[in-house]
Amino acid sequence: MDLSVILPTYNEKNNIVNLVNQILEVIKNIENKEIIIVDDNSPDGTYLACKKTFETNDKVKTILRENNRGLANSIGEGIKFAQGENIIVMDTDFTHDPKLITQLIYLIKEYDIISCSRYCAGGFMENKIHFYFSFFFNLFLRIMLKTQIQDNLGGYFCIKKSVLNTLPKEKIFFGYGEYFFRLLYFAQKKKYTIIEIPAFYSLRREGKSKSNFLLLLYKYFFEAVKLRFNLYK
Repeated sequence: MDLSVILPTYNEKNNIVNLVNQILEVIKNIENKEIIIVDDNSPDGTYLACKKTFETNDKVKTILRENNRGLANSIGEGIKFAQGENIIVMDTDFTHDPKLITQLIYLIKEYDIISCSRYCAGGFMENKIHFYFSFFFNLFLRIMLKTQIQDNLGGYFCIKKSVLNTLPKEKIFFGYGEYFFRLLYFAQKKKYTIIEIPAFYSLRREGKSKSNFLLLLYKYFFEAVKLRFNLYK
């Protein structure tokens, strides 16, 4: 298996089918591939919609999670099932552009991790308030974690599975979006090669956001401190 695309979902019934179809079109020339949808038992019927739509497509797998739910846990679950040599993780509300997958696949031949960044040259975000709050928080993360990475909270990336297998996944995949700066932190400690490519993060197409951004930044602050001073058990 060459490529696994992991899509964590919660109440994304109105987005996920269209997104999967677009991803399938982008990666149509890759023979050995899989798309893994990991649904956190969405009350809007996301899991059933995916199961019904893609039941005859052996390239699309759907996993239902009923316990220990949450974004990072769902991604970790998808990684356990992934068979691809390279793994792509992306959001399922169309904030992440599927067209960038082509660049990710090309660059992963030369690097260990490719991250789609809002803050390297050429990157931006449609939600400008979110963009600038996240920009300043990224400055804090760069100082606290001693990293040169511009966007430590992006969450749209490609990574070699061989790299993932050397990282302490139990210290990474829990909570919400902070899993991403934990992943980058541990990858940098092992001196893996990481490159950022510019990305434009759009507004979600359908549905409402499940997160309170300012509350998440508050939580992320303490997670960064715990990470920096090795306070995880």
